[in-house]
Amino acid sequence: MDKKKIKAPSFIQALVILLVVVAILMLSVTLLDVSIQIALLFSIIIASCFAIFLGYKWDDVQKMMMDGVMSMLIATFILMLIGAVIATWIASGTIPYIIYLGLKLISPKFFLLCACLAAAFMSMACGSSWSSAGTVGIAFMGIGAGLGINPAMTAGAIVSGAYFGDKQSPFSETTNLASAMAGTTLFEHMSSMLWTTTPALVISLILYTVLGFTSASGGAVDTTTADLYIDNLSAHFNLSPVCLIPVVVLIVVIVKKAPAIPGLVVSALLGAVMAVIFQGSNPIDVANLMYDGFTIDTGVEQIDSLLNRGGISSMLWTVALYFMACILGNILDVTGILRTVLSKIAAITKRASTLITSTLVSSFVMCGLTGSLESSMLITSKLFGPAYDDLNIDRKVLSRSLEDTGTMCAALIPWNSNGIFMATTLGVATVQYIPYAFLGLITPVVAIAFAFLGIGVFYKKDKKAA
Repeated sequence: MDKKKIKAPSFIQALVILLVVVAILMLSVTLLDVSIQIALLFSIIIASCFAIFLGYKWDDVQKMMMDGVMSMLIATFILMLIGAVIATWIASGTIPYIIYLGLKLISPKFFLLCACLAAAFMSMACGSSWSSAGTVGIAFMGIGAGLGINPAMTAGAIVSGAYFGDKQSPFSETTNLASAMAGTTLFEHMSSMLWTTTPALVISLILYTVLGFTSASGGAVDTTTADLYIDNLSAHFNLSPVCLIPVVVLIVVIVKKAPAIPGLVVSALLGAVMAVIFQGSNPIDVANLMYDGFTIDTGVEQIDSLLNRGGISSMLWTVALYFMACILGNILDVTGILRTVLSKIAAITKRASTLITSTLVSSFVMCGLTGSLESSMLITSKLFGPAYDDLNIDRKVLSRSLEDTGTMCAALIPWNSNGIFMATTLGVATVQYIPYAFLGLITPVVAIAFAFLGIGVFYKKDKKAA
């Protein structure tokens, strides 16, 4: 790469490229019947052509693409492992038994509340919103279907709980990354997050409770569907408390602070062994379903659509989307397109309220454009960090702001890796569950309101800057 021949993009050029990319992605999701992968492909072509216009050679652009792919290989492997876990946990009877218990014990009025809290607990324990959605989330989608709850409502409650728990877990990769990028300690960051996410969670739980009572038709609940699910699951699986062994083992692995990949491998293999021992499955069939996914024909279409899922192959659509999103994000980053636009915003923030608001907006925009939380945190923290120091604001406010609209809203962006994963895993399109993902919608509002009210705005040495 001959840096002497490479031009830096002007603000107008960078802004135009970003607006074009955003327009392509938004139109593909909202108005046009175009696959999001194709929209990303066109965006990559435009970004690549602009990179060559700036003086980069094709080899340089190709390296940007390769680096973008390399940045998400571990996340992709985890994604595929979760697909295997889902398949084996269904085959072992673990997820069917959780659905069975939920249908018997949970009142429809409190279902959404329970779904949110259960997902939050699981995420807090394992440090992963993805693992929570792929285990407890799948089970609650089944319970909700049996109770006649709108799947979009169920998915929204699961997403809200999963991301709250993720942010309050010391095991979360993004929580650790946000604190490191902002230059603060992990527990200072987590305590700072409580200022915005806790009020947002309380409001969300109230809304889920109200929504639960409203959708339960005044208490007159038709249990026909729930009874059908219960009878059908009992007929096709050997259901007993033994089926919960994979859940118990996963919790033990989490408590022992095992890394995500070994923990998921253990979960998948244990589910496979239990499918053979307790469900009488053929070992070869179990090995194949880890890739192809679990399949069953119960004679009831709704139950089949619920249980016929999982497997590594079910995640390949998501992997392709993730690849393209990361390639586009890295090209926009390396060429300086993102930094050129953000540097202008960072330069005009002279007050705490406008600085925090700018960080929130920029974090969300970067998350949408790069498709990657990691890239969003890296770019935004480096651009806005000095401004926090100039105003004598503690860096834990910066780390919190990175996540308030970055992590908390990531699952609301259809082409972001988080939105892609949640839609694929829960079986509900991102645009459908967005209206019910209350935590992601409310947290930014609380964060902006608190910024202007001065609530939770911490200064270094308890002294405000002049």
